[in-house]
Amino acid sequence: MRKLIAIITLALAAVCPAVAQPQSAKLVASGLTCSMCSKAIYKALEKVSYISAIDVDIEKSSYEIRFKPGVDIEPDEMKKAVEDAGFFVASLQLEVKMDGVPVKNDAHVTMGGATYHFVKVPEKTLNGDVKLTLIDKNYMPAKARKKFDKYTNMKCYETGVAEACCVHSGKTNRIYHVTM
Repeated sequence: MRKLIAIITLALAAVCPAVAQPQSAKLVASGLTCSMCSKAIYKALEKVSYISAIDVDIEKSSYEIRFKPGVDIEPDEMKKAVEDAGFFVASLQLEVKMDGVPVKNDAHVTMGGATYHFVKVPEKTLNGDVKLTLIDKNYMPAKARKKFDKYTNMKCYETGVAEACCVHSGKTNRIYHVTM
């Protein structure tokens, strides 16, 4: 009986692979001094092809961003839009719909067309809406990022691109680093 259950489970896993798709993001910008600054970022983000809606909190310089369903997401495109408007990304948090996605420290997972390297996370299977914080250079202050250095020694953590250490299936060589 146990063998039968194991065989059925493996068959289902092969037919129904784990799914992870970014649904939304919370972006906090820095360098803003007035509501016109906020509007400039809003206008720049509106031009990113996979963004469907943006809600702005001027007091917190934050942007709640919703993505079009089922499209590829490249966080660097949002960062570039903010920088092209003359500002910086202080933090970026993604909300990802997970369905049976196994993660652990140093796991590489493809979500929405990009590859994400998990840092400082326990081994588990993720289901439901999960918040992931980008910990790459230029997505958080260096001092805050430094606390994650001891949890990985993979070269991609420093370079941000796929290296020999990476299991990679994203559409670009870019590797994003995240924690929960």
